[in-house]
Amino acid sequence: MATPSDEESPGSSPLSSTFEEESFQSQYRVLRTIGHGSNAKVQLAHHRLTDTPVAVKVLRKKRKWYQPLMSEVDIMMTINHPNIISLFQVIETEKRIYLVMELAEGQQLYQYIRKVGHLLEDEARGIFRQIIAGVSYCHDLGIVHRDLKPDNIMLDRNGNVKIIDFGLGTQVKPGQRLSRHCGAYSFGAPELFLGRLYDGPKIDIWTLGVVLYFMVVGKVPFGAVTIPELRRQVVAGKYAVPSGLSEELRDLLSLLMTVNPRFRPTVAEVMTHPWLRVDVEALPNHCEEMVPSLPDPAIVEAMEHIGFQAQDIKDSLHQRKFNQTMASYCLFQGQALQKHGCPTRAQPAPNPGVTPFPSLEDPTAFPLEQGRRGSEPALGTLLGGPSTNGQQAGQRGGRHATGPMQRTPILDPAHQRPRSAPCIYSPSSSCENTGDNISSQGAAAEGKSVHSRGQHRGLKGWTRRVGNDLMRLCCCFPSRKKPRRGQNRVYAAEK
Repeated sequence: MATPSDEESPGSSPLSSTFEEESFQSQYRVLRTIGHGSNAKVQLAHHRLTDTPVAVKVLRKKRKWYQPLMSEVDIMMTINHPNIISLFQVIETEKRIYLVMELAEGQQLYQYIRKVGHLLEDEARGIFRQIIAGVSYCHDLGIVHRDLKPDNIMLDRNGNVKIIDFGLGTQVKPGQRLSRHCGAYSFGAPELFLGRLYDGPKIDIWTLGVVLYFMVVGKVPFGAVTIPELRRQVVAGKYAVPSGLSEELRDLLSLLMTVNPRFRPTVAEVMTHPWLRVDVEALPNHCEEMVPSLPDPAIVEAMEHIGFQAQDIKDSLHQRKFNQTMASYCLFQGQALQKHGCPTRAQPAPNPGVTPFPSLEDPTAFPLEQGRRGSEPALGTLLGGPSTNGQQAGQRGGRHATGPMQRTPILDPAHQRPRSAPCIYSPSSSCENTGDNISSQGAAAEGKSVHSRGQHRGLKGWTRRVGNDLMRLCCCFPSRKKPRRGQNRVYAAEK
């Protein structure tokens, strides 16, 4: 019998695979591995065109995992929410699938709680609202995460939440029951320990209760060391409740961690709970798409100066092709927002030794009809933004893998934080010094733009300045020719 590593999925020709592999290497420079999972790894990479760091989740296509992997790809291509990590590009080869995603800035919720001990209710409420918003969005689409835990929730310095790692996620139909028992033991619902078919969304609800308890208490409610004892605790649904918690919070915890899933609330019912309704009038009532369906004309104009086609940009965004054009637009948009003081998803750090933009004389390095010469700087340089090859990030270790539940007789005390492979990046160097944590070295230097008198502001002014810089660099207008046949072949995995 062939081992999973020897098995390959059908449907890819060697020539196409080689082209896509080279295309990935020409667009992204891998810096280091920042996360490991059971069937994937996450790498910190550098997008050569925009000088922007990104997270790349590399999935190996094995026959055993092929369908689950495609499920994760489909899920990431469906999701578009500010509290969930964004997917920019999918590159599929014969043996691998590369998911190019935004780099979540900040630290894991787990790391933050370990530092501060526990959260006061007001702070916990603000964070939990965002988590609920992301989960509610997923459940409305029939998507179940199945691995919600503090490790898979990123938190930036402003308290903004990003849910990451849908490696165990799946899509369900109303009333559908699931049989695969997966996730972290200490966050698992009773029905998983009982080996029964289960309602996917109700699993997420129970896990949210464990996450909320961890936030306000500083430890998980069910903390047995052995699996049989943990099973008894979870199935009984009994946990210690600190006296300092409000009555409303105690009630919400009891609802979320209701043992019988039939009486467990839906995410819509959770959102109406009194504890979450405090000062709700002051909250924004709209949900902004992270990847727009319609491009900003100013960014389109700027991208045209370096050879992109306006119609291709519009089609890539509207049809969500997750190709090179869509990824470049999203990263240019992030640069533009950062340039003008708006929050953005990735903040490059200055590094004068960054790998230069690929030579335009080499068609395999950048398969677009370009409007500038190889000796000219990338658009990020014209914006005045610093170049980067990403800050240092350590590898996590010493954590138990999440995946199908196994009958392991003994759990190490560290079982409270199972292994995952999130797309995370921690610019802060103040993380606690444990083998479990993602460490980082260095910080992004934040430059302040000074507007001179009479200078255009906003994206319109940004576009004009880019255009003027390009005109000074070029001896002629950029080419408007369509790419040659066979170019621009980076494609998204089909559903």
